[in-house]
Amino acid sequence: MAEVVALNGTAAEVASPPQKRSPGGKFAILDGWIARGFTFEVTWPTAPEAASRVRSHFGARRFAYNWALGQVKADMDAKGADPTHESVPWNLYALRKRFNAEKTTVAPWWGENSKEAYATGIADLCTALKNWSEAKWGKRKGPKVGFPVFKSRRKDQARVRFSTGTIRVTPDRRTITLPVVGPLRSKENTRRLERLVGAGKARILSATLTERWGRLFVSFSCIVQAHPYQAPATGGRAGVDLGLRVLATVADDSGTITHVQNPAPLRATLSERRRVGRQLSRRIPGSQGHRAAKAKLARLDRRVVHLRRDAHHQLTSWLVGTYREVVIEDLDLAAIKKSMGRRAFRRAVSDAALGAIRPQLTYKMEWRGSTLTVADRWFASSKIHHGCGCRLIERKRLDKQLVCARTGEPVDRDINAAKNLRDWPDTASCGSVGATASKPSSPTGSGGGLGSDAGSSGAGGGDVRPLQSWEAVPGEARTDPDNRRGTPRRGAA
Repeated sequence: MAEVVALNGTAAEVASPPQKRSPGGKFAILDGWIARGFTFEVTWPTAPEAASRVRSHFGARRFAYNWALGQVKADMDAKGADPTHESVPWNLYALRKRFNAEKTTVAPWWGENSKEAYATGIADLCTALKNWSEAKWGKRKGPKVGFPVFKSRRKDQARVRFSTGTIRVTPDRRTITLPVVGPLRSKENTRRLERLVGAGKARILSATLTERWGRLFVSFSCIVQAHPYQAPATGGRAGVDLGLRVLATVADDSGTITHVQNPAPLRATLSERRRVGRQLSRRIPGSQGHRAAKAKLARLDRRVVHLRRDAHHQLTSWLVGTYREVVIEDLDLAAIKKSMGRRAFRRAVSDAALGAIRPQLTYKMEWRGSTLTVADRWFASSKIHHGCGCRLIERKRLDKQLVCARTGEPVDRDINAAKNLRDWPDTASCGSVGATASKPSSPTGSGGGLGSDAGSSGAGGGDVRPLQSWEAVPGEARTDPDNRRGTPRRGAA
């Protein structure tokens, strides 16, 4: 861990880290402290030798990764030929020890870079090997992970992580200093981190230098003292239905329905991306025109990511600051994409990035001391009529308006799902993925098990900003609590 941090431009000692060792050997954060990340964009160094030093660190990490992977493969081949061959264990300590013993031969230029660059590459390989091994033996959830492959300069993500050495955020609030790399000029003010460090309320554990879209970013992993004044919100309980027509439909216990528009930034820039892509394909690689077209495409990528991230943060911050308890769904996004059929619909699911909302809500509500409840994945929130409990009829696939099987009245799919989530039973059992959830009192039939239903995106190609066009629908009264569990059995009307 770094001895942080920059007071008057020099390293200063900070009180011992607020951590304790857990039974598993890892460090756990003590009460009153939280883990936070800070990211700042920095400019590329103007001096050629300084810019070359940054690229050298990226290359050193990639070299260490490939070297360690070569050692692992050589040991596997030798083990197959000679069962008595003693292989190097697949852990950071053993591989780094082997690298330190051979670095003067395999990398005589190793002293030009920080040792953290080589440690980062070896650590990344150890993580990849662990993921492959756990996926092979069924210990890892999600899709299968293949065996690691060698990284090329063209496809590798340029980054390096520093956990020791001089890591500073200087009092001028514009300079970030990293080991060997030296000072980097920040494009934005670093006061939000410098104030916490200067007051002894934060400690930097590591800093990661990354190149993305041709730009440099520095991300700090910190332990920050929690704010005691962040009390839970005064609002009540709300159900949040995530979707594609609108990003979220929120129904609270006061009867108000709020729609949060989906900016769909990828769809808004799709025609421009196609035009720039055709332009890039006509340019000669390495020419000035090729670099200009590539920069245009990177600018569109950056805009899409930032608009999407801004929409998610605005939504989650509003929910945390408004409601004391929020109920959301446990979405299976991979299954949603598979069921979409058309490529444009699958692209809309990726464009909305609904999987990023739940993690943000989790840590933000934990900071505020609020409650986040996750409904069971197989709870058909859209198909169960909130008014009478019948099974709603879907005339067309992905239809927004469903029909009540008893009265024949139209029911808005998103609003109905939000109400069902809002009235999720308080007496809950453990759901399918260990979330706080409760199963309906009787089966709800087959089909439509996903709570958030897919559909075409809501952007019309412009710059649509969230939280500015919300529509509140008053008078949506809560139904009789006696009907909350009145779900009919399969085959009922």
